[in-house]
Amino acid sequence: MAVDFAKLRNQTMTAGEDSEVTVNTRALIDKVLARYSSEHTTLRELIQNASDAGANQVVIKYETDPSLQTPAPQGSDRAVLLKHIIQCHTLKRLVVSNNGVPFNAADWSRLKSIAEGNPDETKIGAFGVGFYSVFADCDEPFVVSGDRTMAFYWKGNTLSTKVASVPGEHATSDTIFSLEYRQANPASPSYNPSRIPNIPTLSQFLATSLTFVGLETIELHIDDFKVASFTKKMSPPSTIQVPGGLKDQTQGGLMRVSQVTRQHSQIEAEWSNVIATAQNRPKRAAQLVQAEVRNAGTTLKSFFSRFSGPTAAPTPAKTTKLSPVVNAVERNVTASEDTISGESKGIIFLQVVTIEVTTRVSKTFSAEIERATKKPPPKRTKVALLTCPYSDPSQSLSTGSGATASLSEKIFSEILPTKSGRIFIGFPTAQTTGFRVHVSAPSLIPTVERENVDMNARYISTWNIELLRVAGLGCRISYSMDMAEIRDQLSRSSVADLIPRAVYTFQQYSSYASHPSTALGETIEEAFWTCSNQPSMAILSTKGVKPSQQVRMPAETLSFLGDVAMVPQELATQSVEFMMKLHTRGFISDLTMADIRNGLENRALSEEELIEFLKWAGAKRETSEIDADGIQSLFDVSFANIDVGSDKQSGKILPLGDISAYVNASRITPTLPVPPDTMPFVFSKAVPVKQLQMFGWTELTMVRWLRFMTAAPHLQEVTTDEKLASQVLGLASKVWDQLDGSSKEAVVNILTPHTVMPTKMGMRRPEESYFATVKLFEDLPTVKQFPGSKEKFLVALGVRKTVELSFVFDRMRNQDVAQQSEKAPWNHVDLIRYFASVIDEIPKKDLDRLRQTPFLPGEGRLVKTGQLFKAQDLYAPDQAILSLGLPQLKLPFEYRAQSREAQLLLRLGLKQWPDALAIANILHIAGQAKDRSLHTLALEYFLQNHYRNSYAAEVKQFAAITVPILPTEQAPFPTLVAPFQCFTNEASACLGYAILRSDLRPHADKFGVRPNPDIKECLQKVLKTPPRSKVDAEVQYSYLASRAGELDQQKTLMHGISTSPIVPIFRKYFTDPSCAGFEDRAKRQTGKTELRIHHYEAPEAVFVGHDQEYRGILDYVQYGPEATAFLLKAGAKHEPSSHDLANLLARNPSSFLNTIGQDRYQDLLRKLAEHADSLWKDKELVKRLVASRILLGYRDIKEPGKKSEKLVSVEEDDFDDLDESDIRREFSLNRANEVVIVDDVQFLTMFREFIIAAPQEELLEEFYTRFGVKKISELIKTERRIGVAVRDQSPAVKLRRDILERARLFLHEYERDASSKSIRHDAKWLGSNLVVNCVSDISTRYSLVDRNVATSSTRSAVIQRVRGVGLMLSITPKYDVYEVSQQLVPYLIQRPKQNDVIALERILTESLRRLKEKGINVERILRKKEYEARIAKQQELVREEEEQKRQADLAKHAKTGMVKAEPETPATPEKAVNMPGAFGSPDNIDLAENNRSGSTSNKGLINDWAKKLGFKNTPSTSAPGTTTGPQINRDLQATKSNIANAIKDCKPTDMQAINSKHHQDPTELDKGGYCNGEQWENLHKAFSIPYSGRHVDVYFGKHQAEQPKELQAPLASFLPLIFGLTSIFGVNPAAVNIFLDSKSNTVAFNLSGSLFFNLAWFMSLHLAEYGAAEGRLRALDSWFFTYCHELAHNLVGDHDARHSWYQQQIAIEYSQQYRAALSGFLQGLSA
Repeated sequence: MAVDFAKLRNQTMTAGEDSEVTVNTRALIDKVLARYSSEHTTLRELIQNASDAGANQVVIKYETDPSLQTPAPQGSDRAVLLKHIIQCHTLKRLVVSNNGVPFNAADWSRLKSIAEGNPDETKIGAFGVGFYSVFADCDEPFVVSGDRTMAFYWKGNTLSTKVASVPGEHATSDTIFSLEYRQANPASPSYNPSRIPNIPTLSQFLATSLTFVGLETIELHIDDFKVASFTKKMSPPSTIQVPGGLKDQTQGGLMRVSQVTRQHSQIEAEWSNVIATAQNRPKRAAQLVQAEVRNAGTTLKSFFSRFSGPTAAPTPAKTTKLSPVVNAVERNVTASEDTISGESKGIIFLQVVTIEVTTRVSKTFSAEIERATKKPPPKRTKVALLTCPYSDPSQSLSTGSGATASLSEKIFSEILPTKSGRIFIGFPTAQTTGFRVHVSAPSLIPTVERENVDMNARYISTWNIELLRVAGLGCRISYSMDMAEIRDQLSRSSVADLIPRAVYTFQQYSSYASHPSTALGETIEEAFWTCSNQPSMAILSTKGVKPSQQVRMPAETLSFLGDVAMVPQELATQSVEFMMKLHTRGFISDLTMADIRNGLENRALSEEELIEFLKWAGAKRETSEIDADGIQSLFDVSFANIDVGSDKQSGKILPLGDISAYVNASRITPTLPVPPDTMPFVFSKAVPVKQLQMFGWTELTMVRWLRFMTAAPHLQEVTTDEKLASQVLGLASKVWDQLDGSSKEAVVNILTPHTVMPTKMGMRRPEESYFATVKLFEDLPTVKQFPGSKEKFLVALGVRKTVELSFVFDRMRNQDVAQQSEKAPWNHVDLIRYFASVIDEIPKKDLDRLRQTPFLPGEGRLVKTGQLFKAQDLYAPDQAILSLGLPQLKLPFEYRAQSREAQLLLRLGLKQWPDALAIANILHIAGQAKDRSLHTLALEYFLQNHYRNSYAAEVKQFAAITVPILPTEQAPFPTLVAPFQCFTNEASACLGYAILRSDLRPHADKFGVRPNPDIKECLQKVLKTPPRSKVDAEVQYSYLASRAGELDQQKTLMHGISTSPIVPIFRKYFTDPSCAGFEDRAKRQTGKTELRIHHYEAPEAVFVGHDQEYRGILDYVQYGPEATAFLLKAGAKHEPSSHDLANLLARNPSSFLNTIGQDRYQDLLRKLAEHADSLWKDKELVKRLVASRILLGYRDIKEPGKKSEKLVSVEEDDFDDLDESDIRREFSLNRANEVVIVDDVQFLTMFREFIIAAPQEELLEEFYTRFGVKKISELIKTERRIGVAVRDQSPAVKLRRDILERARLFLHEYERDASSKSIRHDAKWLGSNLVVNCVSDISTRYSLVDRNVATSSTRSAVIQRVRGVGLMLSITPKYDVYEVSQQLVPYLIQRPKQNDVIALERILTESLRRLKEKGINVERILRKKEYEARIAKQQELVREEEEQKRQADLAKHAKTGMVKAEPETPATPEKAVNMPGAFGSPDNIDLAENNRSGSTSNKGLINDWAKKLGFKNTPSTSAPGTTTGPQINRDLQATKSNIANAIKDCKPTDMQAINSKHHQDPTELDKGGYCNGEQWENLHKAFSIPYSGRHVDVYFGKHQAEQPKELQAPLASFLPLIFGLTSIFGVNPAAVNIFLDSKSNTVAFNLSGSLFFNLAWFMSLHLAEYGAAEGRLRALDSWFFTYCHELAHNLVGDHDARHSWYQQQIAIEYSQQYRAALSGFLQGLSA
């Protein structure tokens, strides 16, 4: 429940009592001081107060008490006396004075007020509790300032002050704090005087405190001795400009830098030498001996003289150089005891950078800061940074002089941030900065004890973070100053010399984790890195101090990159952390490709750098550090200056971006010229070939090199210099065998045009040169030998092995002219023989020329005289070819195919025989010329020489011929067709295809003729031209069926065939002109008929069956088996499936009915009903069926005027006068909403003229139900009127006796067979629930819903359920047994039939003798029932006796106080089944079987009932007939467990509106059963009422309007009753609810574990008598059992035997607690 705290507080402030908060001042101060845990807290606060007061000097004086054990030394040596004081005296008083401004009135007021800090925002004090640190050691401090004094003293636990004026004799301008040490007072219970604090450690604190405070001097006194003093000197500040690029405003926007100054300062310390050793622990003798031995000379004399010799004179002062790095660890001071006199000094030099900022905050922010610190945030403030300036290791930052000069290391160890910087808020805190920089920020707001910075409070942390960001900005400014100094030194020092200085600076600003708060250091660091506008800062690089964005991280040495600035490797190695920060924050980047590219394009590489660059690039490429594109981008900007002469002025530029090749020295001599895009070998030889190839370079090929050498300017040299030409040709010949075909061709094309071939006749082109072996003529230019010369290379270049044909002709012609016909000129025979002799050496172009030269004579029918032919136009001599009219070669000698001359002619193109296309051409010409003999000769030549001439290889070309060349069977010569137009399968002629002539069919494969046309073409023909007769259809379909295998491969086309109208459907056609046309049943047609095509149908829509059950509706076709096979493959079916019939029926149900008649239509519906499950899977089909009128129904129409006059004998009357001659039955097709299912014949008889009935068959009725057809009983509304009961009830008594007796006989047969499950109730149940009542009359009115038709009839028997009674059978005195049976059967049988009513009627009306005669074993059945009833009665009596005995024993034990808890034996229904005749026992077990297998059957029955009641089904080991066996014990345990679960299942409800059921309490009603009637009412939550520490929800019914006050009295009685019972049962009270509904019969109800009790029932039945004991007991009993009833609903929802069982067991389980609680309920009542 939510609490309204604001409301409660207002109430408290209004009506509450005032009181003040008291403070225990002593306890408060102690608790405040408990947080000041650091050393020297009091001194720190007093020094800070002095600084705030503007003092420049503070004097600290410890006053001591002498030692009571050690006397003071005698003598005047002050050093010895001081040492004694330090070692032996104890502290008495601390006096701290300063010369600041005296206290004013406000200061005095704040001094005595706790938590009222200094409101001056420029001062550090903020919390007003710093002064109270003096109470750590002092109880009553005393303060003097100006002319006033203030003394503190205690009154109990209250601190008080007294103020007075300073007497004149004590007047002073200083402010003095006098603190008497509490433990130094002998009268104090805590007396334990303290020793003087460690002076060196205190000096260290004081020197450090002087660093940032405004003081100049601090003196430390002990009594009258000045033991140490510290002085600070500052140089004038010098203004520093904020470096450009840095932001002057913090990230939060609260602070802006107004000025930056730098100061140099020094702190001087002077101390008495005695303090160095006075407080050291005395050394043991062994340690002294070891130390002296180490310091002794060669003898031990000096060692022992130390103990006996006189005191040595003081050592003169000397100056000692100190290490610049001050160690914070205290070192052992080696000064001897003799060096305590005198003083020593130390000086340290510092550098301070001060950042002055102006602040700008909101009013809200300022107010919050002022609320927390009692002062507003300052308008201006400062942040100072102290750094340790760099010094050479040979120099020092601090110096010391005196005997104990080494003590300065300890004194100054906390001043310099050599290891870690600290936060100073006036004084150093425990918080480090994360840098080696001290940060002083007086405006930082610390925690109360000022040891740490407050980083948690909301506004304070925001303020502190902004100040820390200023500190980070200051560190960045200081860093920039250091780098500027390094830049200035570059003019006189090298980069290498300045690396240590840069390392020191980098390390100074390398961050580490600050502590105790890491967030503080992270804030400073973040501001350091993010205060610049760009991620860049000055750093030292190889090119000097440059912005880090222009510098790259160190990489490997790249000599070819001289202009890229990189971080020196030594600097990066010694400053790893700083470099990592630079890199991760993006201030510096690695060396990138762009950097290398910039470095390369700035200058040209030398030859050495070029080689180095190529080696580097190759290595990077091989390791995949740089991809090919990256390397190429570098090459594109790289240039090299090569071939530089000694004068450094010559040379040429080599652009690497143009390089694409390298030289392979094994193929091309490196000294020869190379193209400009090729890297000279001298530079690439150091790089592996693999890396060169990874550059994208390729080897300089011979083709490219030769092309380069044969171009200007090298062409002139190659064509004129035989030596160079020989070198070039030699290299080309050397690699010739390694070149591919295209390269060889390119080489030939490059060299042949030029005179590069050295011959004995000079330089010639290759084709003008001859091999040296050619000696036909002396003046031929033959080739000179050169190194690497190869014949194949020369042949490829065109060097001739034979003399050119024209050359030979020219020489021969010249010889002919010279010799003037001395020798006959050469003829074609001589030419053939000459060229045949040199056939292998003839160049290709000579052969080509010879092929195109017509020099051969021919012969043939078409050859002219003297005509010459090319070789390719002639055939080899053959008489067969000549007869075909083809020209052939004419030779004077015999032609032999193996001779060299024949080989030459064949190479020139001579044809040995005509090819297949030539033969085809002859055949075509012969056809056109109608030359049968030539056609025959050509065919014979083709067939006879088919294999010799290899015509098989040309069969595809022959088959593709489109001209007509072949004869067919259908047409005579000269009609011809092309090979693709005819086929060999004669069956294909049915589709109009040509068939090859029969004598040629054996050779069809030689012509390329196919057996069948393409199946697609065949199918397309059938689609375009369906068969026009039955013969055509059968032939075509048979032919297609013969090609079934091909059809299977054309599924898509076959699908189109199956849906296309190609099947002719024949119908009877009347030829008589008077009635011509197709058969029409609506017309009268006579005369001759014939079958004609009526229409075409798709194969999938036709049927090929022989039954033809639906002829006239479906299309049946009859063809041969082969044709039928095709149709089946195309989608036809033998007979229609149920799915087909359903589809067809849905389209036109009336045609079915008109064609096949009603009987066969019913058969069709039966068939569909048998396959209804599969049909209903097709949702679309179901929609069509439901929407169509396919349901057959009938209506009986009465025709009054029609009477049958036919006399029928009794023997012929088969229907026993059921035939009604005046009734006509009319069948029709209907939708689902127009027909009804007859489930009551009587209703049909009443309304037969007003309804359309479905056929009375179970199969069809179930089928009709799928359509949504309603039963007739659902449409008939029945209204019964039963008369008053008559006096004479004897007919009713007799009938009830007969029913109970004969019902066993009726049900006996059902029990014996497998239909026993169809029994609804047995005779035992009937005996318990049936009541027969005789009444005066019974009438019933029946009305047909939605038809406005009604009828009435009198009845003699009617049965109905009556609440609280059971089945009430009302009969008239003259009842009809048939009507009685008709009323009883539905209660006995699950699905009664008409025969069952007749059977029961017969059993009720026939005598037992008559029944026995009909075969019913009456005696055995009745005797068995009698026996079972008798045994059951005996068992009941025994159980009652045992129960009475047990109750008597319990009463006896109760009196003696020794009641033993025993499990109550539940009277569960399953226990009774062990007794024959008991409720639920089967009535069909014979006596012998019962006696023989009692234990087994009983066990099964018990287990079955145990399952129903929720018990675990475990086998029982008890003997038959036992009632207290182990199984019962386990059942009781299970029952108790279930009851406990029922209690636990009660749970609250959060519902606002509830639906409840009406219940009636059997303890209150005089009639009616418990929970027999139900109705729903709405309840709503009305209000809640507090009761017993909780709120009880009260719900109202829809008619209730009472106010809560009106129900106060009833609830005051009802709630204790209900919640008293709740505590008895242990139910969660939150699960109990009250509701009020006076219109409802509901006493109580259980809603998912939430219990609801009706107050209205209590008010009407119990409230009036609740004040008396009897009335209260009656109410308690009633609601106790009601409570048990509702708890049982947590286990069982229905009102059945299990629910009654659990209700009883819950009442038994809690009866003792209930009885024990009754006395509490009855207190204060009269009897």
